[in-house]
Amino acid sequence: MKKKRKKIDLHMHTTASDGALTPKELVQKCLEFDLDVFSVTDHDNTTALRELEKEADKYPIEFVPGIEISTYRGEAEYHILGYYIDPENEALLGLTETILESRISRIHKMIEILTEMGYPLQYSDVQKYAAGVSIGRPHVARALIEKGYVENMQEAFTDKFIGGEGKAYVEKEKVLPAEAIEMILKAGGVPVIAHPYLINHGDPLDKKEIARLKKVGLKGVEVYQTKHDKKTTSKYKKIAEELDLLITGGSDYHGENSPGILPGDCGISRKEFRKLESFAASMV
Repeated sequence: MKKKRKKIDLHMHTTASDGALTPKELVQKCLEFDLDVFSVTDHDNTTALRELEKEADKYPIEFVPGIEISTYRGEAEYHILGYYIDPENEALLGLTETILESRISRIHKMIEILTEMGYPLQYSDVQKYAAGVSIGRPHVARALIEKGYVENMQEAFTDKFIGGEGKAYVEKEKVLPAEAIEMILKAGGVPVIAHPYLINHGDPLDKKEIARLKKVGLKGVEVYQTKHDKKTTSKYKKIAEELDLLITGGSDYHGENSPGILPGDCGISRKEFRKLESFAASMV
């Protein structure tokens, strides 16, 4: 039985962070999969958003500007999505610049560890795969594949190499969730917790923790996600409804950097989208 795809996918990435497709290529991919609405939430930067907006305007498809900010509560890594943000907001840009500078330092440290492990790399080996301003683990993984140290992306993201518990894993700049939420709100955006079941170096978020985030400004929960099974999806939908939070969802598509995931694999209904859209409009 052919899988029924969603028409509204609010979680995707381009070459501006760790996606494999350029903004123009991603718009074409969304059209190929017959999406009505899409959002790009590149990690810790907004550099592709103006180009995406301009490209999407050429076609019968709606674009929602977004971002995904990596934050920490202790050792646990929380990703905070922001929808309908102003890409040129000074407060948000200040935060992203700090994070991007730390990403470069992080990659240098990973390369140093991998080299000491017997898998020598140069920064240039990794940088050539980072077409945008944001450089991350998928780019390291592609360099490892090119050198013949691993066979594929999955092997690179194991504990042996750069997985979340990997020997060469290095933590990111520790921005607090409340700080990211505040910056998204200042940029006119709607802050949402991404894939609450998948928290690197931490346990899945429960209702109590999501309620705590709501107190500091969180407005929604990414309920529908390729990282969530049906039981998990039902759990977080119930939590979102009980806490009166918006429901969002998306595929987390990265092109070839996310094998097996395609646009529209996860998403939200038109009714759920209209609630998000209306809420964002009410904040202006």
